[in-house]
Amino acid sequence: MLMTKIFTAKTRLRRSLSTHLMKSPLLFASLFAFACAGCAKFVAKPLDASRSAAKLSGRRLAAKTWTLGALIDEAVRNHPEVALARAQYETAKATIRTAGESPNPTMLITPQVVTPFDLMAGTYGVEFDWTIETAGKRGKRGDVARANVNAAASRVVDATWKVRAAVRKAMLELFAAERRALLVANAITKQDALLKLIDARVKAGAVSHIEMAQPRLLLVQIRMQQADAGKAAALARASLAEALGMSSAGLAGASFSFAAFENTKGLNVSHRRAALTHRADVLAALADYAATEAMLRLEVAKQYPDIHLNPGYQLDGGANKWGLGLGITLPILNQNQGAIGEAEAKRRESAARFNVVQTKVLAECDRAAASVNAARVKVATASNLISEQQRQFETEKRLVVAGEGDKLTLLTAEVERATTEITRLDAAMELQAALGALEEATQTTREK
Repeated sequence: MLMTKIFTAKTRLRRSLSTHLMKSPLLFASLFAFACAGCAKFVAKPLDASRSAAKLSGRRLAAKTWTLGALIDEAVRNHPEVALARAQYETAKATIRTAGESPNPTMLITPQVVTPFDLMAGTYGVEFDWTIETAGKRGKRGDVARANVNAAASRVVDATWKVRAAVRKAMLELFAAERRALLVANAITKQDALLKLIDARVKAGAVSHIEMAQPRLLLVQIRMQQADAGKAAALARASLAEALGMSSAGLAGASFSFAAFENTKGLNVSHRRAALTHRADVLAALADYAATEAMLRLEVAKQYPDIHLNPGYQLDGGANKWGLGLGITLPILNQNQGAIGEAEAKRRESAARFNVVQTKVLAECDRAAASVNAARVKVATASNLISEQQRQFETEKRLVVAGEGDKLTLLTAEVERATTEITRLDAAMELQAALGALEEATQTTREK
């Protein structure tokens, strides 16, 4: 009778244990499904080179008159370099969430069976490992991520300025080429008239045939300048298309206003000083330094070990056992000194790089300012020369009208003035290029 009761009790215990073991995988599967319920799903977005090329080639400027400001806005919206900088900024922002996340706990199922035929004698346990970060590591990771975001934001501004400068430079080259073509055409007309007059006098025997040599050589030189102007215009349109992130065909149908290049105002000294502290690449270098310093703080904090809580449950031979373990990393073999040394070296490197950036900014500002001053002198010199030539032309014209002057001298004065206009244009374009370089160096627009 006693043996029957023992056998019955043992059978019930085995059935109960079997039921428990059958439910454990189900419980584990349920927990796993719950943990995966909030998982993000992968969405494929493959790149197609052919489609991308067709889209790039298909971009067109609207058939209207484009000002410099409108072209800059168009380039900033669509240029791939700016888009890349913005994407890198979004990537940096995404790291803030990652830096602020706490480590997930770990669950471990630990069945131990003595023999495959005596399940009741085994031990069946569930253990957890819950990490508690110390020394403010999560906050310090966030500091690193936020500094990187600031650096990425500054690089977006810097990329925008580079695109802006490229558009302005290409527009200026196009303006100079078109204006130069007009002035050269006018000079050719004047020189042709001069040659016809000399040729008539040669045929009349009034002057020697050798008098034609120098004017003919000058005409050849002017015609060469006309060819160069046409080439420069084509290259300028290609440069403008590149600055806008499209093909040269995308400019077809669009016309351009060059009114922005009538402004010759400059920037004052305070703008150059401000560039040393507020230019985008300076701010990016500062943010990079802040990131390396935050990383050093994080590595110093990693000297202090995290705490691991290990709660667990075991069914040991039919007995319920609960436990609470406490784990900690023992800083015996190293105290994170290697990583701390690397972080310190990177901080020194970042400080040196910041000095390089500031030195470059200072040199660019000084060089651009010097170019502006020199170009202003050239413009003034050319303008004074044209004024003097204009007075001489007016004097000679009055003499011709009065019947006392020489028409050949009058035409010669016209040719000289026409060629000097080309020289003044070159000086004016040099001034505009220097003003653009100063804007780029200071990342400050001039007053209109």
